Amino acid sequence: MRYATGQANRLGNRANNQDRCLVVEREDAVLLAVADGMGGHARGDLAAQAFVDSLQRKFRSYQGLEEPGQFLREAFQTAHQTIQRVGQAQKPPIEPLTTGVACLIQDGTALWAHVGDSRAYLIRQGQIVLRTRDHTRVAELVDAGVITEQQARLHPLRNHVSLCLGGTVQPPPVSLGPKLYLLPGDILLLCSDGLWSAISEKRLISTLAAEDLRQAIDELAGSAERASYPQSDNVSGVTLRWEASPPTPKPTDVPVAVTPERVEAHDPVDRAIAEIHQALEEYANEMTDEK
Repeated sequence: MRYATGQANRLGNRANNQDRCLVVEREDAVLLAVADGMGGHARGDLAAQAFVDSLQRKFRSYQGLEEPGQFLREAFQTAHQTIQRVGQAQKPPIEPLTTGVACLIQDGTALWAHVGDSRAYLIRQGQIVLRTRDHTRVAELVDAGVITEQQARLHPLRNHVSLCLGGTVQPPPVSLGPKLYLLPGDILLLCSDGLWSAISEKRLISTLAAEDLRQAIDELAGSAERASYPQSDNVSGVTLRWEASPPTPKPTDVPVAVTPERVEAHDPVDRAIAEIHQALEEYANEMTDEK
């Protein structure tokens, strides 16, 4: 496979960063994901971290990806259950919630899945040819023709999601996109609402057309942060450009997962991530002891 990736994650004007990004590869596939922990509930950061960690474990251990839709459904279901268990392991127990979007790329095809209002886009030849449909009350109003897309951007209920991961006993229904056959130059973008709600689609397209995809996604995140000031949400996005005959990849071009080993201890956001991983490890140890 030949591709370039980039990712960005910014705090915005918030006390805590509840967004998480993931770009992880194996020999036959690459997985992208974004989670946006729900701030109106306890420890959305814990839910978002559990989501990306669970997806990464599932992706690395899954035997064969002949049925990508089945993999994504199972991965979301497992993540939902993991979020529930991690929440119940807290003292006192809590119900952390998060949105989630993921995209599996293999053999020149892509398939995405999502729950909530974190989005996936396919950009081809300077146009957005496909994107996910938000699981929100406002999106339902747009689909019913009650309000326009422009009115939806300012609607007071625009941030109220109708589906999320965690909380409910049964896993939420997962929306799968169509199987996408990628062409050279196609760009996939996964992002939280902190990015897409603050940036026009025209700006998304023009910025991601840059040769340096890492710089482009970082520029978009910075623009979204500034555009929403002083109420900027956490801003996150991961992007992948499918390439036909790229130059020999450099070591820095290899996508890697966002893991605790890559964090700097002096950063307060990274310290929070480290604490979340510690909570996850303690929960795993408790489950082992119970056995």
